[in-house]
Amino acid sequence: MEQWLATKEEVIEGKTTDVYFVRIEECLLGDNLDKTKVWAEVTTGGIPRDSKNLVFLGLQDVLNLLSEAQLPVNIYSIKEGTVLPNTDINGVKIPFLVIEGAYGDFAIYETPLLGLLCFQSGVGTSALRIRKAAEDRILLSFGIRRMPPTIAPIIDRACYVAGFDGISCVLSAEKLGIEATGTMPHAFIMIKGGIEDAMISFDKHIDSEVSRIALADTFNDERVEVLQALNALGDKLSGVRLDTPSSRKGSFRDIIQEIKWELKQRNREDIKIFLSGGLNEESILELKDIADGFGIGTYVSNSPTIDFALDIVEIESKAIAKRGKFAGRKQIGYCENCQTFLCDDFLKEEIVCQTCGKRMNKLLEKVMENGKILSKHPTPKEIREYVLRQKEERVEL
Repeated sequence: MEQWLATKEEVIEGKTTDVYFVRIEECLLGDNLDKTKVWAEVTTGGIPRDSKNLVFLGLQDVLNLLSEAQLPVNIYSIKEGTVLPNTDINGVKIPFLVIEGAYGDFAIYETPLLGLLCFQSGVGTSALRIRKAAEDRILLSFGIRRMPPTIAPIIDRACYVAGFDGISCVLSAEKLGIEATGTMPHAFIMIKGGIEDAMISFDKHIDSEVSRIALADTFNDERVEVLQALNALGDKLSGVRLDTPSSRKGSFRDIIQEIKWELKQRNREDIKIFLSGGLNEESILELKDIADGFGIGTYVSNSPTIDFALDIVEIESKAIAKRGKFAGRKQIGYCENCQTFLCDDFLKEEIVCQTCGKRMNKLLEKVMENGKILSKHPTPKEIREYVLRQKEERVEL
């Protein structure tokens, strides 16, 4: 497996770049242009899944990479976890991150830098939309089996900071400082011969602090297996998870309602119902009124990436840009009163809102100077709290 995984050292050495950056580096050195001072901005032309706003994630990894590579550059960035559109009120592409320095010093790091931002921001953006759709229902990240195991913690971190309540991966949970969450595989129920024996075994061997949640859809009708699990554990049963395959779902709502009715007849309306298996925004919006929680897999782990690009907008203090880009250094202002974003001259002392005339907050802050990270990284929990504070105002489904 290691043959096809880039090591940390290889990434820092710049070996995970596109070959044309290596070749152009030779040209720049040969022409004594490698120390050409530039201002380069990270922007994107759009946001997938008809989203109006994205969640900006991956900044910590970018700073760590450039710091360990000892690049003598300055970095300006929007705060990690900020939820915002890709363009300002006038249609100008917002600069999420800026690199200031000699182009030859950082050119080969464009590829890994963008990879870190694009993937995490894509997963986080989808996860936050799911969080909005689910309202206060429990959300669990179940999607790591759809991606290479080495990036499991990256996926789960993005889901967690975007508002998911739990994750299934053991390593991710350790890194985030939370408990991993999950029930049992169908394989175990099959080996035990049915849900009753499986739940009895689970209850016998697993710590009592772990919730007793039955996976009720292996051999029989979901309603039947829920009642079998209840018969096996009685008061200890706290929930059931339905992972019904699409070929058997029919009306999923009817299945859930039948189960809820049976539980009501037995005075066990306290038992929570969790759903998993091929869920997305639409199915959550449809079922959130009768479900207590959702396990979300491929929809988040295989999220479309945010197509960030890194482009020079200034060379040796002269504004310049390729077609489709906006030349010159830019700062991004945010008006809390109007909830609008505005790009303006980076050196301008004050950015004024075009709508209400009030002074706007400047979002691009210097986070690295000459290769040195200027402040301590926020914790995943702190980023999560920041993201969720923005959810109601900036996420539309």
